[in-house]
Amino acid sequence: MRPADAAGRLAVVFYIRELKGLRDYTMAQGYSGNWLRYLRFGVFICLTCAALCLADAGRALTRAELYQATAPVANPSEAARSAAFTAALRIVLVRVTGRRTADEDPALALLVNNAARYVQQYRAAPDNQLWVAFDGAAIERWLTQNGQPLWGRERPATFIWLAVQSGPQPGTVVTADDTSELKMALDSAAGVRGVPLRWPTAPELQQNHLDYGALVGASPSTLADLGHRLRGEGTLIGHATNATLAAGVHWTFLFQDRSSEFSGAVEGVNRAADTYAGIFAVSGTLGAVDIEVTGVSDIADYALVQGYLESLTFIAHVGVEELNGDTVRFRLTTRGGLEPLQHALALNGRLQPIAAGDNGVQRFQLRR
Repeated sequence: MRPADAAGRLAVVFYIRELKGLRDYTMAQGYSGNWLRYLRFGVFICLTCAALCLADAGRALTRAELYQATAPVANPSEAARSAAFTAALRIVLVRVTGRRTADEDPALALLVNNAARYVQQYRAAPDNQLWVAFDGAAIERWLTQNGQPLWGRERPATFIWLAVQSGPQPGTVVTADDTSELKMALDSAAGVRGVPLRWPTAPELQQNHLDYGALVGASPSTLADLGHRLRGEGTLIGHATNATLAAGVHWTFLFQDRSSEFSGAVEGVNRAADTYAGIFAVSGTLGAVDIEVTGVSDIADYALVQGYLESLTFIAHVGVEELNGDTVRFRLTTRGGLEPLQHALALNGRLQPIAAGDNGVQRFQLRR
């Protein structure tokens, strides 16, 4: 069955359920062509709305943002512009492969040497910089075809708590409005790696009774819980000797069941990015994975689930295989198998894993 037919028929099932109050219709029943045309359009509208609703839920970067970078340009010449294209693409490849050394990887040399071919837009930026936007879809195809990892829009937001010593004076907690050299360096490193950072605001510190002493004395788990409530998935906790780039900084990083410690001014951001890339960057050929989602009671629920699954970078196609009660079986064409999918779904939390059915298919519960 073609995906459009499956979606249209599923829409009709939900429509009939709502109209007659029945819940025992199946996809095997017949439907008129006119109904399918109108209801496919309705599904399209629902999918569009679901995509808009999910945009903030995942707090992921868009493809456009992932494939944009600025690089120095020496002069207005074509040679200087070409060099800037190459430098910008190197930055992008670090971001979308998840590897710090991707800009120097010989396996990517052919792509880097043809940077101009992938440029879609460019314009002058302040301080003798050139802003460049690349064709993300084309670069993703190249990486996939050449067996390279691809880290797409599955980017956990990292809440960052940073306590800074101030000599004999009481220390400070860095906030979103801070303009220190250290904070700017951390923000810059996060931009290069494609890691969204969330800093506390002054009102949030006040509301949670957090100053330098309270932050230093709090346990990592307490700060991680608070960071989650403030819309962070991962948590970075830093203690810095001062607010310059030369500061000594000790970091603690927590994400899901992972915890690690390390030192270095911007090492916190880089280690967080390394961890995320190890989980969410995927490579390999496409394969089919079946999942079942329960709690899908109407067209809006169906659109929400399908729109979310289609938003995941490593999923190339979402098809509907079966409808049984309020459970929909989806067949996903995906890279990396079931494990990357489970990690991505755990990040968003929209689909909660439940026990597999008698058929062995992984099942999820839609959470509203």
